[in-house]
Amino acid sequence: MEPYPVLKYNFLLEKQEISLLKTTLLSAFIFALTTLTGCDGEDDISSVAKDPISTPTLTGFASLAAATSAEGPISGQFLGGTLFNGEKAPFAQQPVQGFSGAIKNPDGTYTVLADNGYGTLQNSADFLLRLYIIQTNLRTATGGSGSLNVLRHIRLRDPNKRIPFAIVNHFTSDRLLTGADFDPESIQRAPDGTFWIGDEFGPFLLHFSADGILLDAPFALPDPTHEGEILRSPQNPYSEESSALRIMNAVTAHAKAHGAKFTPVFSPDASLLKFSFKDAAGNTITSSSDAHGARGKNTPAGMVVANSDIFDVTQIRAAGYGIVPYTVNKESDMQKLLKAGVTGIISDRADLLYKAVSEFDANGDGKAGDYLLADGRIDPAKFDAQGHRGSRNLRPENTLPAFEAGLDNLMNTLETDNGITKDGVPIIKHDPYIDSVKCRHADGSPYTVTNEVLIKSLTQAQIQSQFICDLNPGRGATQLNELSLSPVAVQFATSKGYISPYVMPTTQDLFDFVNAYVAYYELGAGKSDPKAAVRVANAKTVRFNIETKLNPRSDKDYKGNIYKDRTVGFEQMTDALAHVIIKNHMENRADIQSFDFRSLIRTQELYPQIPTVYLWGDSVRMNNGLGTDGDGGNLQDEDGKNTPWLAGLSWPYRVTALSVPQRVQSSGGFEGMAISPDGQFLYPSLEKPLVDSPARENIISQFNIHKKTTTGNFYRFPLDSTLSATPAVSISDFQLFSATDGVVIEHDLKTGKDAGYKKIIRIHLEKSGDLVSKSPVIDLLNIANPHNLYGPTRSGDIGTGNPFSFPFNTVEIVVIENDRELTLMDDNNYPFSNSRNPALPDNDEVIRVRLPQALVLK
Repeated sequence: MEPYPVLKYNFLLEKQEISLLKTTLLSAFIFALTTLTGCDGEDDISSVAKDPISTPTLTGFASLAAATSAEGPISGQFLGGTLFNGEKAPFAQQPVQGFSGAIKNPDGTYTVLADNGYGTLQNSADFLLRLYIIQTNLRTATGGSGSLNVLRHIRLRDPNKRIPFAIVNHFTSDRLLTGADFDPESIQRAPDGTFWIGDEFGPFLLHFSADGILLDAPFALPDPTHEGEILRSPQNPYSEESSALRIMNAVTAHAKAHGAKFTPVFSPDASLLKFSFKDAAGNTITSSSDAHGARGKNTPAGMVVANSDIFDVTQIRAAGYGIVPYTVNKESDMQKLLKAGVTGIISDRADLLYKAVSEFDANGDGKAGDYLLADGRIDPAKFDAQGHRGSRNLRPENTLPAFEAGLDNLMNTLETDNGITKDGVPIIKHDPYIDSVKCRHADGSPYTVTNEVLIKSLTQAQIQSQFICDLNPGRGATQLNELSLSPVAVQFATSKGYISPYVMPTTQDLFDFVNAYVAYYELGAGKSDPKAAVRVANAKTVRFNIETKLNPRSDKDYKGNIYKDRTVGFEQMTDALAHVIIKNHMENRADIQSFDFRSLIRTQELYPQIPTVYLWGDSVRMNNGLGTDGDGGNLQDEDGKNTPWLAGLSWPYRVTALSVPQRVQSSGGFEGMAISPDGQFLYPSLEKPLVDSPARENIISQFNIHKKTTTGNFYRFPLDSTLSATPAVSISDFQLFSATDGVVIEHDLKTGKDAGYKKIIRIHLEKSGDLVSKSPVIDLLNIANPHNLYGPTRSGDIGTGNPFSFPFNTVEIVVIENDRELTLMDDNNYPFSNSRNPALPDNDEVIRVRLPQALVLK
C-alpha cells in the first residue's frame, strides 16, 4: 500500500533540475507526513497487533552484496592493491558501501548516506560522496526476498564554492565532494526538504539542497565544555596539520584532469616533517619540534610560535605522494628521514647523501644497500637523491662545477633554480638579483650590495660576459672552487667560449653539460677513470628538478626602497622553462618545482607532460640591515591573508594543535544526529568523548535549523560504565521520537565473536548541561529470531540463528519506523570489515526489530 505523495516524491528525486522552491514545498509536506503522523504503507501493516512478544524480536531481514557498485570513476586507488577479505583494490566503479545514516521516505524507500569511503582522509580522495535511494524487500515470516535494490543516487557537490578550504575537485565546475573532503556520518531532512549532514573531519554540519548542492559554508559548533573554543578534530581543514594533504589532493586532481601521467611530489622543509619510528634497539625516534628557524624555540621575536612537525610522513605517503624534503646536510638526519619513509632527500652534501643511502638497510635484514643497483648507482625507482643547487657545500652553488660534483657523487637528480633574463632566456640562479655575496665583476671592478642588478634587467650575453660566480659565501671548508676538481666544467666552458666555468649557466647549458659529462667519461679524457662506467650510466638517466624562482612579494632594499616585480611574471617564467624542457625532449627527465603554486598550476594546464613538485616552507623573513636575507616561506601570511605563492588555496597560517586545541578524537565527530519532531532543532552527537573529558561522556549539542546557529544547549551522554572486557566506547546514531526522548546506538569496537556490547539505548534529555538518563531497549547481540529470517547463509557466518546477533563494530543506523519497530543498518566498511564472517567482507544488512513495549511517539 503506497500513500498518495509517492509519484510526486519520485519525480523530485528523478528530476533534480526542478526549482528549489518546488522542492521545498513538496518536501515540507513529506516531512509532515512521515515525521509527524508516521503514515507509511509498510508501517501501517507492521504495526497491526501481532502475537505478544516478551523480548525484542527480528521481524525482517535484507542484505546487499558487499561488492555492489554504482557508475562512477575508479575508486580505491590508495588502498595499495592489497587483498582485503578476498577483494582487490582498486575498483572499476564506485562501491555502494558504508551506510552511515538513513532517512525513511514516504514510498517505503530509504535515502541512505554513504560515509567517506575507506576510513581516512588520506585514502578516500577517489570516493565520491553520495546519497543512495534504496528499496528493501524484507524477508519476513510471511515471505519476501530479503533483497536490497539501489534505485539511484544524489551527488553531493559544491558548485557555488561555499567551502572556503581546498577540496579534491577544487578546480572543477561541479566540485563533486569526496571522502578526502568530509566524512559524512549522520543525516536528517529538514521541513523545507533540505538535508543536514553531520561530518566527522571538522566536525561540521553540512547543509545541502534536496538535489545535493551545498547551500552554506560548513558550520562548526562551539565546545560547550571549554569556553571560547570550537569542536575541532585532528582532520580539521582549518589546521595546518591537515591542510597540506588537502591542497595536494586538489592540485593532483587538477593535474590528472589535464592529462598528467605523474602524481605531483610533496617537497617540504625537512624540519616541518612529523615522524615516529623505532630504531634497531627498540627506542622510539621522533621528529624534533624546535628544529626550524621560524618555529619552536628558535622562533624570532615578533613571530608566532607554532609546531614544527606539521606534515605527517605516514599520512602523506598513505595518500600516494612522494616526499622529498630539503635541505638535509647531516648524515644522522638523513638516516632518520630514510627510516621515517621519505622517498627522496635534497642535500648540499652529495657525498654524504650518497653515503647515507648506500648504508641504509631498508628491509631490516642487517644488510645495507637496499636502494642501490648492482653497479652502485642509487635506484631511482626506490629513492630520489638530489644534489641541491648541484652540490653547494662542495662547489659554489648553481655553477657547472657544482653540477659536476653532483654527478661525480652519483646523484640521480640535479636540483636547480631558474630565473629569466631580459631577452627571455632561462638562466640558473637562486636569487632575483646577481648577488654580490656569490658573484663578482669579471673585469675586477667593484661589485657590492649597493649596485646589485636584477637578472631580468640584463641579457644572457651581458650576464655571462660580465659576472663570475665563484665566491664562497660561508658554506664551510668542504666548498672548494679549484678548477682542477672540475675537469668537465673546464672543458665545457672552453668549448662554449665562456670566460670561466663559473659563469651563470643557462638551463640549456645544464642539459648540454650533462651530455658533455657523458662524452668525457665514455669516449674522452675520463674514460680510463675507474668510476667512468658508473658515472656514464648515471648521467645518461639523471633527472633535473628545476625551480621557477619567482617572487610575488614586494621587498625593501638596504635604503628602504621598495622592490616590486623583481622577477618576470609566473606566466613568462613557466612558459620559458617549459619550452626549453620540451625543446630538449626532457619531459621524462625534468620537472618544474616551485614555492609559487601559480606556476605549477599553469604547468599542469598547459604542459601536463612535465611533472610538478610542490615546495613548502616557513622560513625566517627578516631584514639584515642591507636587505632581506630571505623572502620567508610560501606558508607565511601577509596581513592575515594567504601569500601570493599559494594561488588562492587556503592556508591556516600558524593554526595548529599547539595554538588551537584539537579535542575531538579522530573518528569522533558528529556520528549521530537527531532532529526534533517539530523539525526546529538538530541534535548532533559526538561519537566519542573529548580527549580531555574527565569522564567517559559524549557531547550532544543543539542547533537551531531556522537560525542556522547553535542554541548553546548541550547534553552529556555517559558511556556504559560496566566493567567488562568490551566496554562501550562510542555512540553511532541518535533519533528522537519526542521532544525529549529518543534512542541511541551505543557499542564497543569489537566485532564478530569478540563483540561484547552493542545496544539500543533509550535516553531522556534532561536540562542543558545535565547527564541524559538511559535505559536499555535492545541487546543487538541477543535478538529473538523465531522465524530464522537471516539468509542466504554462507559457510562461516555467525550469529544467524536464534538468538540472532548484529555483531558489527559499525552499527551506524537506527530508524524509528513506528512505536513498536526499529530498523537498523550496518556500515559494512567495504572492503575491510568481516564481522559476520571472518573469511568474507561484510554485506550491507538491514534488520527490522519489534519491541515488546511501545515507544511513545510525539
